[in-house]
Amino acid sequence: MSMASVIKGIVRGTVDEERNVAVSSGGSVFTRKYLPDYAQLVAEGRVWRAQEATGTASVVALPTTASLFTLGNNEPDDGLWYVVLALYAFNGANAAAIDNFGLAASISQLPATTGGIDPTLTQDIAKTSIKNMLSVRGGGYVGRAIIDTGVTITDDLWFPVTPGSGSTAVASATGGASIFHMVNGLIILPPKGLLGLVSTATSTSNTTRKGIIWAEVTRKELVG
Repeated sequence: MSMASVIKGIVRGTVDEERNVAVSSGGSVFTRKYLPDYAQLVAEGRVWRAQEATGTASVVALPTTASLFTLGNNEPDDGLWYVVLALYAFNGANAAAIDNFGLAASISQLPATTGGIDPTLTQDIAKTSIKNMLSVRGGGYVGRAIIDTGVTITDDLWFPVTPGSGSTAVASATGGASIFHMVNGLIILPPKGLLGLVSTATSTSNTTRKGIIWAEVTRKELVG
């Protein structure tokens, strides 16, 4: 039996009808993208979102150990890994001057301790506030993510994770500027990993509500 016959059989068994399979001169199978990225993970209910309940002041210089918004993976060592897909921020208020803001992140690895990632990390954002990206009722978050809105983390170098965004020249309690940036799995948190997030701006009067979207997968799905 030829390899082409085997592949045709697999494809035919998947969709209950035979499909043509094209290969290159070197034997590589040509494929065509069928669904958008992450659609299957979302459909399986494995993509989650969390954000700050209220705005917090931006910083005017990169922090050292102070994280304003933190996602912690509190899984056991053989548990799920968090694949960060997107980061975002709403501008809540700004000074009566042209203002710009962006997002910076720090990835930390804290040692595992009894009862959680670290004694100082607390569930500031309730698990009921962690929402699934699949539009279904019921089945709230039952994972082990911890969302902390103010925590001291290890300073493993902060780096920019989004393009900047400008706000209006008028002070407002409901600023309209926002940032939404796809990270596409460039940041991955294994068990006991942390992602710290801050907004940086030209003034501390610039406040933002920050958010993180991530998928929870097994290690085998990432490294085989």
